[in-house]
Amino acid sequence: MKTKDYIIIEEKNEIDDHLLDIIGNEFKFDHQKGVSELVKNSVAAYIRTEVQENKRLIYLRFTDSDKDTSLMECIDFVGMTSDQIITAFKRWGDPKAASYGYGKRVPGGHGNGGKFYMRQMFYESYFITYKNGLLNIYGFSPNKKYGFANHYKDVLMKPDEAIKLAGLNSISIPKEIVDKIIRGSTGFTVVRGIAPTGMKNKIQAYKICEKIRNHPQIRKFLERMKVTVVHNNKIIFDSLVPDKLAPKPGFEQEYVFEIPETLTYSEGGEKQIVEMTNDKFKKGQLVLHTSEEAMERAGRYGELNRIDILGELGVIASYQMYELGVNLYPQSVFIYGDCECSILEDPEDDCVKNDRSKLIAENSKTKALLQWLGERVNDVAEKILDKEREEQKKIEKEHSINYNNLLNKWSAKFMNRIRAELLVGPGQGPGAGTGTGGSSGGLGGNKGGDGGQHGSGEGEKEGGGNTPKKKARSPRVLLSGMDQDPFNPRGETLFLDPRQGIIYQRIQDVQEGIYWINTASPLAKEILNRFTEKSQQWRTYLFQRHVDILLKEELRNLFKRDAERFNPDTIDADIFGVFYLKIQEEAAKDLGGFLLEENFEVDK
Repeated sequence: MKTKDYIIIEEKNEIDDHLLDIIGNEFKFDHQKGVSELVKNSVAAYIRTEVQENKRLIYLRFTDSDKDTSLMECIDFVGMTSDQIITAFKRWGDPKAASYGYGKRVPGGHGNGGKFYMRQMFYESYFITYKNGLLNIYGFSPNKKYGFANHYKDVLMKPDEAIKLAGLNSISIPKEIVDKIIRGSTGFTVVRGIAPTGMKNKIQAYKICEKIRNHPQIRKFLERMKVTVVHNNKIIFDSLVPDKLAPKPGFEQEYVFEIPETLTYSEGGEKQIVEMTNDKFKKGQLVLHTSEEAMERAGRYGELNRIDILGELGVIASYQMYELGVNLYPQSVFIYGDCECSILEDPEDDCVKNDRSKLIAENSKTKALLQWLGERVNDVAEKILDKEREEQKKIEKEHSINYNNLLNKWSAKFMNRIRAELLVGPGQGPGAGTGTGGSSGGLGGNKGGDGGQHGSGEGEKEGGGNTPKKKARSPRVLLSGMDQDPFNPRGETLFLDPRQGIIYQRIQDVQEGIYWINTASPLAKEILNRFTEKSQQWRTYLFQRHVDILLKEELRNLFKRDAERFNPDTIDADIFGVFYLKIQEEAAKDLGGFLLEENFEVDK
């Protein structure tokens, strides 16, 4: 039997809803990301109708409820016909969906993001759209099935009636746009989500807006168009604009790197050479900028500490700096940038994922590019580091390191005893230990816990009460600009910027219980310049920072022990009323000379 004896009669693919569930779950939506997708779809609609950038207006409207029916809406003034809904919106996975009827590429990618957001993240969702005098309502039922609303397909309706039905009469739409709707030269679309996941009654409008203003998918669009935000019929942002970052003094220029024609990366001990340009796709480039403000992960600008990878129209992926392997240099928190690399969208070897958040990790171009990006960020971080080294060369180190080592030893020696006194549950004997089968006692040296064997307090099993199962580790404190970085393979000193806080931790520091006292912080520098590092003022400053660290550690411990009681009153009583007092008592006994004498030398 020959293969050519049969000819396959092609049929349309059938998609089971379960596959949509699987793909939808991969989007890993939060509402910031989802709303950004809706805004991006509205931008695409304006581009298709060739509306000028300064004439594009989008409303985000959030409405609270006390009946699990809160609303999130995205409104634009373009509109869709039923044919457009069927041909574009109804199709899953069509890379040309967002460009339907236009002939050029527009933001929107595969046309899936907004649809999956509507399907996955609301009890029910739909859009009300009006164009050419016809109104349509189309969306997803609570069963995640989509279709037209009953009796609302191609309904002939007057403009003022359509505006009222969509609830647009409650917001102040510019007269120019209302006149265009009445004349029929434009329409509108209201995307409405009911009972959003996690916010079925109260919409966290400010939180969402603070996130989306810097979201990689729409940040650049927000710079050139107007997005007005309404919460419970009150305007909370007349125009939502992204944060603007002033450059770091001394590093105001852009750092431009051309992506080489080929990149090399190692995998499994073998070097791989990857082509990053060809006859169809030009060379890419990376542009890095600096920020005067530290873009720490938990801070206001933390989301901006990233590289956005740009495609033909918009961002196709984003990577935070820590995802690029640049954790070695704290200076990387002052860097952000854009990378243009069109070959990533080569249809024969496409690296772009469906949700446009990351590139396809397994692709060789992705691996080579991300490694190269991390190296270039490190190049700029080292330039900042070199300047910080120069500024701190004059600081003497020996005495400061000796003082800090003394405080580290004091913490390690006494803090475990302090914790034990405060946290060990009351047993029925004065013994500190855990006689076999016994329950825990307090501090002492004569008797085991109730029911256990007598002894010095060291038994074979853990006691009862509130004794921690694992002995708490004392934090290790190091001085920036003075101590060697334990994670630096060359053993170099870690330098910090004055804006990186007085106490600093990187991801790898957290895992090892390491804290850095930032000796470049404004007050630390002032004390060192005015009083020198041997001064009583400097010793007191170091002690206060050690106390800060111990309090931070104990706050975490308190939360782990009893998260339900972690509130201002408990913190005031347990931390500042008891723990902090105990620190002061122990310091008065053991560190009197260190803290109170004008001249003090560490015993060697």
